Amino acid sequence: MIRLLCFALLGAVVAGGVAWIVSADEAWAGLVIPCFIALSVLTPIVLAVRGVAGAGLGALAGPPSADELAGAEAQGRLALARVKAISRTGTMINDQPVCDLDLVVVPRFGQPFEVRTRRIVDLVEIPRLQPEGVVVVLMREQAPSPVTIVMDPPDDWVLLAQADERVRATRSADPFVPAPEAGKDAKTGLRRIPAPLYLVAALAGAALALIPAYPTIAALATGGTTLGEVRHASSEEGRAESEAEAEAAAGMFVGENAHDAVAVLVDGLGSSYVTQLSFWGSTLSATAPSEPGAATLDGYSVRDGAFESTGPAGSQPEPGVLELMLFPATSVDTAMFPRLIAEAQLRSGLDELDPDRDQWVYVSRSGSSEAGAPPVVIDVPVYGEYYDAWITFSLDGEVLAMRGGAPGSESYEAENGAG
Repeated sequence: MIRLLCFALLGAVVAGGVAWIVSADEAWAGLVIPCFIALSVLTPIVLAVRGVAGAGLGALAGPPSADELAGAEAQGRLALARVKAISRTGTMINDQPVCDLDLVVVPRFGQPFEVRTRRIVDLVEIPRLQPEGVVVVLMREQAPSPVTIVMDPPDDWVLLAQADERVRATRSADPFVPAPEAGKDAKTGLRRIPAPLYLVAALAGAALALIPAYPTIAALATGGTTLGEVRHASSEEGRAESEAEAEAAAGMFVGENAHDAVAVLVDGLGSSYVTQLSFWGSTLSATAPSEPGAATLDGYSVRDGAFESTGPAGSQPEPGVLELMLFPATSVDTAMFPRLIAEAQLRSGLDELDPDRDQWVYVSRSGSSEAGAPPVVIDVPVYGEYYDAWITFSLDGEVLAMRGGAPGSESYEAENGAG
């Protein structure tokens, strides 16, 4: 399973790397780098498992217990063996080499046989495992059989290994090659995985990695975009343009954005009554009672559909004045804002706007009325490169007052008493 996972990660790394190079989109690093790190961690594990798998009772198996040794001796599965050769496999585990040892095993019952076993060799064990050394082995079955070396045998077997001449005199024997278990590789002892499955795993990893790119791939295939456009969108300039477009699309004066923001505000407040609304950029700011019926004011904002309280307002109303300041936010026809902004620019003669200043629209009660609360008005400031203007409209869109603007403009003449 871990080998298939490695191939899936390899497919993801290759696919993500190609997508990164082709699109020039550095966002692919967020996929490629973690997958590469995971592959770098898993690959040595797979190689280590391959290095220790397959021979004898398993290179990673711990030493047999006393009961296991006693049972094996009673069954005639302990034997002496002469080391013919020792060689490194190239695998290291915990800084200890994994070695192949060729042995001539001389069982007490049965014919001698040659077999290869594999084990992690502690550095202090190396002198005992040199060619012509005699060791005790535990056979898995009756001879001939796969074996594992017993480095700490019973005392009588230690003495036997030191004195026995039969094993030293046996220079060769028929080789024994353990039959592979069903479904396992004869060389590694690992369960065989059909080669096509490795390809399927790699393709699956690549397909999963490319999921974010499917819309782009489809657009390229159908001619909906070009590779040049894709690379431009991934550049700093392209990302800046996309951010600007997204910000413009979220602006308060686009489509139903202002209307939707007012709905979110009313829902968050639990009431429609406010003392001021300020629309700018992609944000709606408001001043309203701290809670329905409260005599104190807090600030609130709505941005990206999220309602937030910004804490106590900068100024608080005098007793008895708050009721004259409140008005329902839902009474404002926000759909008029684009038209009012265009009219304010026209009446102020400010065609060249200051690009560094946002367009604002304020709604509040303004002036005084002996009959009660002053009227709700819509104030539209216009910021030009050299001149500014301020146009006040009624809720019906009628111009109530004008000041500022370019010399000669309608608002300029209205403020300066000409015409």
